[in-house]
Amino acid sequence: MRLVKLDAPDGPIYINPEHVVAVRKALRDTRVETVSGPHVVIGEPAQVARLLGAEELQIEISSPRMIEGK
Repeated sequence: MRLVKLDAPDGPIYINPEHVVAVRKALRDTRVETVSGPHVVIGEPAQVARLLGAEELQIEISSPRMIEGK
């Protein structure tokens, strides 16, 4: 079993990359969702995902909005 040490606001935590479901941007920090529950860590989502071993990143892009001129 491989554990990755990540910095959290309360101190370091260790996460098994095989149990990670999603890595998302939170208000100030990054939220790592695992099968056991969510964890808040310090760092950018792309950086945290790469530390956990992600080879490809899926980035959610919102659809463009139509702006009508007068």
